Amino acid sequence: MNEDNYIYSVTRIRALENKLLDKSKIDRMVEAKNPEEVIKVLYETSYAGSVSEIKDIGDYEEMLSKEIENTYKMVKEMAPEPELIDIFLLKYDIHNLKVLMKSSFLNEDNDDLLTNIGTIEPVKLKEMIREKNFIFLDPEIKRGLEEIVNSFSINPDPQVIDIILDRCLYTVMSQIAKNSNNSFMVEFVRLQIDLININMFIRVKAMGYGREFLKKVFINEGRLDYNFFVDAMDEPVDILKDKLLISDYSNVISEGIDNYIKTKSLMKFEKLSDDFLLDYTKKGKYVAFGIEPIVGYIMAKENEAKIIRIIMVGKINNIDNELIRERLRDVYV
Repeated sequence: MNEDNYIYSVTRIRALENKLLDKSKIDRMVEAKNPEEVIKVLYETSYAGSVSEIKDIGDYEEMLSKEIENTYKMVKEMAPEPELIDIFLLKYDIHNLKVLMKSSFLNEDNDDLLTNIGTIEPVKLKEMIREKNFIFLDPEIKRGLEEIVNSFSINPDPQVIDIILDRCLYTVMSQIAKNSNNSFMVEFVRLQIDLININMFIRVKAMGYGREFLKKVFINEGRLDYNFFVDAMDEPVDILKDKLLISDYSNVISEGIDNYIKTKSLMKFEKLSDDFLLDYTKKGKYVAFGIEPIVGYIMAKENEAKIIRIIMVGKINNIDNELIRERLRDVYV
């Protein structure tokens, strides 16, 4: 793709970046006395239109979902290669498929958990699941759903649905990135896969499940292969700090694992992982024309949604401001 084709979209992105939440606005939200004051701060931002539609404080999730949905719609309309945006939208399709598959097998109605964000409308996915006709889905996702249908009758464990569909998600994301011949996107997907595999490795060790379970949940296509983790399986979890000492992940691993050993929680590691990925996409700030600024903006908006959600949950549940700050992600601007 000729980078000149990105002139219009990147010019628009630069203007939109000026409307992203900065640290001063976030600090004011954290210091707010209650969730109503957080909403007042949002009235001063680009969220004003979405916030004005909130009828109750508890509707903030609906507001965030609508904001993300509008962001993707706008970006896809302006992007010269809209198929690359599917790398970010696919996780919402997979979320919906997980909900629908579990609802189908467990005979439950969880439609309230579905999201309208994605590449396929939930009502269409619901019809596919009901008829068990997956022909219109990506071949990898189709294969995964068929595997779930076959294996669930033998092992009716909802966890199987998550494991198989997560693997399908990142396999398809990797394929899209490789087909684009865009090194930035290929690396972006690889980084995500590695961080997920590290997270899962720690969880598997903590649960004492061993190598066979690790093999089931392991996602290929990352920088770190399966053998890297198998070799560390019988070692203390902090062996990863030594094994990744000179890698790009060194800071995430060092701080994340130290905190995990103290708290037995991966919350810090997950926060550091999000910050690491956001930092990678900040390269888009220094690229004149290309997919990078668009990716950076998408990540910035999704990151904003996480920040607002953490603050709102904190205020609704009267969580101390310092604890809220500890959970907040970095900002893009």
